[in-house]
Amino acid sequence: MWLKIRQMGVDIMNKNVKIINYGLLVWLIPSLITVILGSFIAAMNIFEIVSAVAIAVTVIVFSYLYLKGITENFIKEGLLIGISWLIINIVLDIILILLGISQLTLNNYAMYVAPLYVIIPAITIGLGLYMNQRVNDAN
Repeated sequence: MWLKIRQMGVDIMNKNVKIINYGLLVWLIPSLITVILGSFIAAMNIFEIVSAVAIAVTVIVFSYLYLKGITENFIKEGLLIGISWLIINIVLDIILILLGISQLTLNNYAMYVAPLYVIIPAITIGLGLYMNQRVNDAN
């Protein structure tokens, strides 16, 4: 019994570490893409498009990696990672703004960047719904 409880605790800890690590990557990869392509995409006025695509692709990849190890509660897990990753992205962005590393103001961030992050839980919940339906169809 004690071993089972301990295993469950380790599983939960590993799950939380995975959620946080994937959340950091969901923030880092699109950020690096937009920084690397910065002057090019700014000149073409396609920052929002490139950012949205980078965020969407990254979220899809890490949602897949996370959800493939899940056997039940796909919708709940999709909601959990979506909200967690949304919070991680916003917190990291605000830290950069407050430290003066980002050149955005909080107002501009709230108007132009933060709304892009709505795509994160939309994708993760959608994938959770899809996986839930696949399991139900298989039964």
